[in-house]
Amino acid sequence: MRFWEFYRTICKRKVMIAGVVIATCAITLVTTANRPRIYQSTAQIMPSDAVLQRPILWSVATSPDGEPRVERGNRSGQLANLMSLVTSRTVAERTAQMLNLDIEPDSLKKRINVSTAPSPEPGDRQARTDIIRITARDSEPSNAVRVVNAVALVFTNYYQEISHQNAVANTEFLEEELAKAEAELDQAEARLRQYKQSKGVASLPEGIQSSVQNLAAIQQQRDEAAAQLAESQQRLASVRQQLAKESPTRVVEEGTTNSPMVQQLETQVAALRTRLIEAQAKYYDVHPTVQDLKNSLAEAQSKLDDERKKLRMYRNVVPNPIHHNLLAQRSQLESDARGFAARVAEIDASVARARGNLKPGEDVQLARLQQEFLDAQTHASGVKQKLHQARLDENDTSETGAIRLVDRALVAEGPIGRSRSSYLAMALILSLMVGIGLALTLETLDNRLRSNVDVEQLLSLPVNALIPTMSGRNAPALPKITYLDPLSPLAEAYRFLRTDLLLSAAESGAKTIMIATAKPGQGGTTTVANLAISLAMDGKRVVLVDADMRRPTLHRIFKAGNDYGLSSVLSEEKNLEDVLVSTEIENLLLLPAGQTPINPSELLGSRKMGELVAALASGADFVLFDTPSAIAFTDTVVLSRWIDGVLLVVRANQVPRGAELQVRKLFNKAKVQILGVVLNDVQPTSVDSYYYHSHYYPTTGPTRLTLPAGRKAMSDEQ
Repeated sequence: MRFWEFYRTICKRKVMIAGVVIATCAITLVTTANRPRIYQSTAQIMPSDAVLQRPILWSVATSPDGEPRVERGNRSGQLANLMSLVTSRTVAERTAQMLNLDIEPDSLKKRINVSTAPSPEPGDRQARTDIIRITARDSEPSNAVRVVNAVALVFTNYYQEISHQNAVANTEFLEEELAKAEAELDQAEARLRQYKQSKGVASLPEGIQSSVQNLAAIQQQRDEAAAQLAESQQRLASVRQQLAKESPTRVVEEGTTNSPMVQQLETQVAALRTRLIEAQAKYYDVHPTVQDLKNSLAEAQSKLDDERKKLRMYRNVVPNPIHHNLLAQRSQLESDARGFAARVAEIDASVARARGNLKPGEDVQLARLQQEFLDAQTHASGVKQKLHQARLDENDTSETGAIRLVDRALVAEGPIGRSRSSYLAMALILSLMVGIGLALTLETLDNRLRSNVDVEQLLSLPVNALIPTMSGRNAPALPKITYLDPLSPLAEAYRFLRTDLLLSAAESGAKTIMIATAKPGQGGTTTVANLAISLAMDGKRVVLVDADMRRPTLHRIFKAGNDYGLSSVLSEEKNLEDVLVSTEIENLLLLPAGQTPINPSELLGSRKMGELVAALASGADFVLFDTPSAIAFTDTVVLSRWIDGVLLVVRANQVPRGAELQVRKLFNKAKVQILGVVLNDVQPTSVDSYYYHSHYYPTTGPTRLTLPAGRKAMSDEQ
């Protein structure tokens, strides 16, 4: 869309755009009128290194070898846990109780926001510190300060409480574990001492202890290899089951689709469909362009279907890729299973050799008791170390300063968020964009005939002239505006039509011209009257014939009688010389319609009418005919056989319903020359001659003309 078209669309739809803007701004003002102001206050707390190195909730787990252990988290994970604890329901409940607030904990939680403080380094915006920022929001500044300080204090006390409770529980658990470990150590020591005393030995022979440890390591390797073997055998069985269900080959249907003719026709059909869609978006289905494209598409599609029938289809047996993949998997798994089985057999031999190095007897029993004592001793030592650390942690949780309040909130910031004026500005910009978009959309969907481009696309005919709209108190003078106000922009528009007609007549030799309309109310009578006046004022001898014998109008425009006229001549009641009327415009004669006959179509199509047209043409430079609606009566088409050319008048800003196309087809069948189209009642802003006319003749309205007092108003009934 060009700039001026865009500008005209905005000017045309400015009322709608203004309505959208006003409605949106009004809604924004109403919705933000009672919007409360929000204030926020911030406090900062900092956890100690000891807090970040241990979890908030301590837990003791059991390792695979049965040894208890304490699980700990990393530093960043512990900081995230602390931030989640700040916004917990428990902290919210205790804060509400401390401040005597009548509010639900969940509602209070929504007012609290927690984050880490940014790094003070100016060049590193992404870096964060271990300091936790607690922010509270409220409609009252004092409440925001009270709430955020209370949350910081409640959280510090709550963390201290749960940390100490978990540390005490962990210490008690480890004390119980240490007692069990020491009891097991005493029992192992007693068994070892009793065996030594009963056998009279002091220590193991050299090499026995290492042989026992070697046997244990080999047995562990054997268990791992046996597990791998079992897994490979299970997978192998599954693959064999799937392989039994799949066939080595499969049958597929194939065709010879590499025909150049098929490819060419497919490309042609796709191109025709695209062109048809574009044409249907512009024209009605009765438009010749649409009809031609439909016929071409049907013909191409028929040829494509015939060519596709010539393609030969055949069946082909091809290898089954699934069966091939399963065979490869089976081969690999069988190889793996053989390898694992060989590994198990090899380890079994190693186990047998290791057991052969150990002779059953006192040495083996003493080695076993000695190993049990050493294991019990190691376990008791490890639990004792963990208990010592737990007692240190318990003392640390009892000290103050595990989490410190770095900054208390003193004042609240605000109001925060967007102000009412910013919301209004956003609504203004958004509504303006929506309004303009809606205006452009409506303009695109509007298929009324508004310009010469629309008419040319619809009818495929040239536009001879654009006649602007005339409204107000000067509208009754429109049928003779060229004579009554020759300096008006409307008179100039009819002179443009006269110039175009003179150029066309010089090329085609047309002298007898009919002004036709597809349907009533298009302005045909006004057009033919002003065209006749402008030709006469240019010195041409013009005869204006009112061929609308059903509802004649021209005699009222030119103040003439209608007792006798065209119908009288065709019925041979009067001679032509008796009914021709002189008008107040020099060189212009009028032939009124006369009394309405019962057979106007037959009279207009008679040979007498042909003789009359020839007689008029012989004595005038131009003979212009006014006719009734061509879609309502056959008079226009019947008369067209006697004349040289037709000017079709179409009123702008109306939705076409096919009448114009139907009339054009009728004239084509009658083999009469259509000289062009006159687009009537166009918006003045769309007519360049009207727009620039004001630079030469300034006006205060649509036209400068003011009717003389007592002049009777004339209306265009066509």
